[in-house]
Amino acid sequence: MRGRRGIGASALAAAALFCGLPGAAAARPAAARQAFESGIVGLTISAQGWDQDRPWAKGAPQSRVALATVVEGPYLLTSAQMVSDATLIEVEKLGGSMRVPAKVVLVDPEIDLAILGVEAPGFFSDLKPVPIADAMPTEGAVQSVRWRQRQLEVSTSRVSRIEVQVTSLGGLEHPFLLVTTDLKGGGWAEPVFADGKFIGLTVSQDEQVARILPVDMISGFLAMARGPKPYPGFSGLGVRWQINEDPVLTASLRLPGVPRGVLVTGSNWGGSACGVLKPRDLLLSLDGHDIDASGFYHHPRYGLLRFTTITTDRHRAGDVLKAEVWREGKKMMLDVPLKATHTNGDLIPDRVPDRAPPYLIAGGLVLRELDGSYIRSWGDEWRRKAPIRLQLRYWLDSKDQEPGARRIVILSSVLPAAYNLGYHGLSDVAVTEINGRKVDSIAAAEEALKHPEGEFHRLVLEPNGQMAQVILDARTFDDATAEILESYRVPVVGREAPAPPDLGPACGQ
Repeated sequence: MRGRRGIGASALAAAALFCGLPGAAAARPAAARQAFESGIVGLTISAQGWDQDRPWAKGAPQSRVALATVVEGPYLLTSAQMVSDATLIEVEKLGGSMRVPAKVVLVDPEIDLAILGVEAPGFFSDLKPVPIADAMPTEGAVQSVRWRQRQLEVSTSRVSRIEVQVTSLGGLEHPFLLVTTDLKGGGWAEPVFADGKFIGLTVSQDEQVARILPVDMISGFLAMARGPKPYPGFSGLGVRWQINEDPVLTASLRLPGVPRGVLVTGSNWGGSACGVLKPRDLLLSLDGHDIDASGFYHHPRYGLLRFTTITTDRHRAGDVLKAEVWREGKKMMLDVPLKATHTNGDLIPDRVPDRAPPYLIAGGLVLRELDGSYIRSWGDEWRRKAPIRLQLRYWLDSKDQEPGARRIVILSSVLPAAYNLGYHGLSDVAVTEINGRKVDSIAAAEEALKHPEGEFHRLVLEPNGQMAQVILDARTFDDATAEILESYRVPVVGREAPAPPDLGPACGQ
């Protein structure tokens, strides 16, 4: 059994309290505490995710202790990862002894935010929405806040830098505020304040460096959630590109002057750029922002940022951006309609919270669809421990979904039985065909097994250094599968996934 990682209960450690000048040491922390106490609550989340090795079963129940911030509504704001796979969410106030149930009102895992509601009468009577800043600070000190064992901790964190990174699901890019903090073991949706105003949520922490989801994105999320129309979501450009720093490359595209813009190498099916931008286009500007040859633009507040964040900067799905493109020796202006980013539209979804893994037991062979949750099930050191062939597909092909290639089906393991003798050691290898039919989903695999090649089922495997094919006796296949299910106490032979979203025409059409 390979090592698997569970979230487990958080053990939040103590941190140094913020201390001001001697004359104000008592008043300033006390005032800050009073403001923070009325806008922060604690969450206890009971959760139970799926066992990635045994996708027909749930894993062990887990407990998480996290924070939520009071916002207008009144509602509670926390990160989506905190409430993923939740079976029960309980909320309590600082200094209180009673927990009351909370429920998810809206969750957007793509941006890692969730809104919770509480129906208990009078719960919000002594709570106040936090004042929200217009933008995140670019320098100086901020206050990271949490509570542990019914005690509030306020610690000064120092702004390090603003950097464009991908979200926890890997589908969007936007600026994150990186701070150096004295709080240990953070990353559990701790709110962060500057000058008494809310500027973001801590969504991860590596030693003393905390990653803050900024108020810019949070304000956009809340505005969309409160809007009169259904929640549209954020959008990424969905384009593959490379830098254009080589003058020879620029000259080959007949662009006069010094190198500028980035070279488009492809578009993700269903993405905003699909059908608009073409390979060998030079993207010179987007939404009125010039893009340099390294892929950066000048943000009016935050300085140089990677251009991929332009689509999330005060924009949402449904907006239309202007793109200046150099194509075949001519400059042109194109409209780019922004489309909501859905990780479920990827060939290898990074993570699909709350979704039961699709699988199929075929003669003891455990087939499943590859996703980021499975790859990360090797634990914190998955980059070293997970099979390199799966990692290569994940790093290189995760966005390459196209018609006829919606998912990657893998043979994750074999439940040993006399029927599948000779294949017991096979694991973690992609299945490309079954009975001469290409398979790009569990549903396709199940359908292919209804059409044996004479008296046999033939599964073609991706090159793996072990075996090229698996041959099973079709005449005894059903009886053998039933016996194996009973022997290993597998309750259901398989589970199909919901159909992937309709991504429209292929990008070349």
